[in-house]
Amino acid sequence: MRIFVVLALLVIISAACSSLKLSPAEFGWPIESVQKVDKEGFVKEDRYSFSFNSKALFLEEMQDSMAYQGKDLRIIRNQHGYYFITSKSFKNVYIFEQAEASLELKEKVFVSENGLNNPFFNQRNPYIELVDGDFKIFLTGEGIYGGAK
Repeated sequence: MRIFVVLALLVIISAACSSLKLSPAEFGWPIESVQKVDKEGFVKEDRYSFSFNSKALFLEEMQDSMAYQGKDLRIIRNQHGYYFITSKSFKNVYIFEQAEASLELKEKVFVSENGLNNPFFNQRNPYIELVDGDFKIFLTGEGIYGGAK
C-alpha cells in the first residue's frame, strides 16, 4: 500500500512540475530595425521592447570600444529567435541568442574583407538575407546557408 501511495504522489508531483510549452511560436521581425547607437553606447528598439549595450560589439569588430559613436546598427530577428546584427564598415554579421538579461554570441560570420558599404537585412523565411549592393547571402542561426561560416 505504501508503494502505491508513493507512486501516486510521484505522478501528481511530476504532473504539477511539467513545463508549459506554447507552440508553434514565431519570433521573426518582418523587417529589419535600424537603430542609432546613443552617446552611452546603448541601442533601444521601443517597438519590440529591446535594448542592449553595443560597446563590446564595436570593440570586437573594430578593436575600439568608442567606435559606436554616430553609428547605426542593422538588426533583425529570425523565426527561431536569433538576432542578426551588422553595420556599415563591419566585416562580420553577428548572430546572437537570448540569454538571461543578455544577448550571447552564437556565431560570428565573416562576410566582407573590406567591410560592408550599405548593408540591409530582409526576412526570407526560413533565412535572413543580407544585401550589400550586388552582394547577397542567406543566413541561418548556424551561419551562411549553403556555405562556410
